[in-house]
Amino acid sequence: MAGKQYRAAILEPLPNGRDSVGIHLLLAIAISFLCAFSTAAGSNPAVTQEIRAGALAIDLGPAGNIVGAKVDDNVWPLTGGTELAGCQSVGETKEMKRGKGFKFTRTVIDGKGHTAIVTERFIPTKSSIRWEVEIRSDDAPWSTAINTSLNYPATAQTRFWTAWSDPEHRSDGWRDPLVMEPFTNADWTYSISNGYSARQGNYICIPLFTFAEPADDTGISLVLSPEDLILAMRLQTTADGAMKFSRTMLRLGGGKTVRLAMDLTAHEADWRGGLRWMVARYPQYFDPPNPNVGAMAGCAAYSGDEDPIDVAKFKKMAFRVNWKLSDDFPYMGMFIPPVKNADERWQRSCGEKAPADKPATTSCRQMNDYARYMRTNGFYVLNYFNVTEFGKNMSPVEKPMRLAGDPELWKEPQAFLANEFPLDAIYRPGAATCYNASVVDVGDPAYQKFILTQAARHNRLVPDSAGICIDRLDWLAHFNRRADDGVSWVDGKPARALFVSWQRLMEKLGPLMHRDDKVIFVNPINERLDGMRYVDGVYNEMGVAGPSLNASALLCLRKPALEWTVGATVLAPNPDDFMQRHLYLGAYPTAPYPWNNHCLKPEEHCDQVYLDYGPLLDAMRGKKWVLTPHCVETTTPGVKVNLFKVPVGYALPVTFGGTDQTAVVQVRIDDVPGHFHCDALQPGKDPTLPVELKSNDNGILEMTVPLARGCAMVRIMNGESVAAQ
Repeated sequence: MAGKQYRAAILEPLPNGRDSVGIHLLLAIAISFLCAFSTAAGSNPAVTQEIRAGALAIDLGPAGNIVGAKVDDNVWPLTGGTELAGCQSVGETKEMKRGKGFKFTRTVIDGKGHTAIVTERFIPTKSSIRWEVEIRSDDAPWSTAINTSLNYPATAQTRFWTAWSDPEHRSDGWRDPLVMEPFTNADWTYSISNGYSARQGNYICIPLFTFAEPADDTGISLVLSPEDLILAMRLQTTADGAMKFSRTMLRLGGGKTVRLAMDLTAHEADWRGGLRWMVARYPQYFDPPNPNVGAMAGCAAYSGDEDPIDVAKFKKMAFRVNWKLSDDFPYMGMFIPPVKNADERWQRSCGEKAPADKPATTSCRQMNDYARYMRTNGFYVLNYFNVTEFGKNMSPVEKPMRLAGDPELWKEPQAFLANEFPLDAIYRPGAATCYNASVVDVGDPAYQKFILTQAARHNRLVPDSAGICIDRLDWLAHFNRRADDGVSWVDGKPARALFVSWQRLMEKLGPLMHRDDKVIFVNPINERLDGMRYVDGVYNEMGVAGPSLNASALLCLRKPALEWTVGATVLAPNPDDFMQRHLYLGAYPTAPYPWNNHCLKPEEHCDQVYLDYGPLLDAMRGKKWVLTPHCVETTTPGVKVNLFKVPVGYALPVTFGGTDQTAVVQVRIDDVPGHFHCDALQPGKDPTLPVELKSNDNGILEMTVPLARGCAMVRIMNGESVAAQ
């Protein structure tokens, strides 16, 4: 992981008085002199170097900045570079040719006298120009924003795309994220930051940016490496075509080197272009570590009910997964107590509503019996985990405690936390969480070991569970100022980013779960690609909100995306729109399941909606988004289409057709065999309808799709898959 590049440094403070006003004045004079010398002694500003990779060529100025670009030899007036905020270059920029690439090295200094050596490399690959930045400083720790900017003279026809929660930067309702937009003045955070909500439309979930000229069908994307350490980042855009990624809170100094990497790649004028390149370059962030998770994709539940269900009915609803409600544990954080065997019982928290006949105690045996019942009937159970909250009704006021080593210590969360873990594991005591639990930092070695021990105990004593779902990743946007991760610098002091703690936990938890054929789902809230490395799927509690639905769907291009459905009111006034946005994005809503907790309950009307759409949802199980150029399009106004690769062929949702009876759809796929079958599933209709697939003069497959309620799910299957149906 990227965090492994950094190590904590023991640094000596500056001697008293060295940061005085007088010293600052002298430094300012020195900077002015050095900058003037740099201008006089620098390289000829007219000299540029060209570097090529595939269809893309960029021109580099003598300072290592981008001064122009070409796509297929057509001029793109793109300029840009990377700078440290508040810093100026001093002396010459040294240029060196390295193979087919170039290396530029310069020294920068800020107004407080901090200096750094900045090295940038531009290296051609088969499909991109790699842009690497290294920043080394020997000063005492400091930090400043690291800004990467690109500027392009946008016209009214120019478009851009990024993995936004809302393309219009709005937080009300749902808007299609798979559209390119004209440039606007906007400010986006990378995922949520402290104080922001996943329901808002002002964040991105994948660090990439695409410029596009639809008239020429050309585009250029800047893709940031998810392997880099990103503590906090913003994306700014302007109406005239400028963009800037600004990374902050990274610790400079101590002789350490901060390394960042990006790629520039050229492609068609399609939102898929840069995303396609990124999926191919970093598959470990998009592919589920457990490939069997595709079979689990389906409508979900969050229920503590362990009673039998109507198996046939729920399968018709496309139901597959119950994230077992968090009422089996004695308290938050103690998910599988240190029991001697599977039959030893413990007192449940009983903090949630449950059937009256559910006992107040449980055991791993009881938990596994339910998981086995579900698995036997074709369903899956995810057990509840949470790595950022601990306890129940916690208080910062000390209470009488059992002594460390007492075998009953675990039964008292306040005493257990105080005795077993050091102060820096407690980020916020008695926070306003669901159980009034303390917020904890899993970066603490002792607490991390505690979580890993429980995960291993879960795998051993609840073997029929499919795995775990980890709640409340929104806390990962915070910083623990009582600890030091060696890489964060917040308000002039060291800290430990809870996101770094998460990454270091997952390097161990991921392999632990996956080697036992278990899966890890998360309730992300903090929706960012670099947190998904060891994650198999998402069950998104904020998915009822349009922005969060969009973000989690984009994170799950090749993983199951399960979304929260708060209640029946969400289906009103138009349940078809609700279902069709999920089909369009390859996501599954929460099913009306008995005793669902703060989400959809069984009702006749709700049940019928899910029964109507169940076959369409089933058809996209195991989906992977197709990202080839212009792979699916429609000429029918208002209709939205997408294309997924599924185990039996392709699934093509045709949605939002309103009162239209048909939609004309064009498909570009290369692997359709000579003998294939194409049909359409319609909501509430049976049987399926055949669809004729024709090839037009350009070799594009075209079909006229029959719609019901403005919708259909088209299946393109090979002969063997049809025979197996």
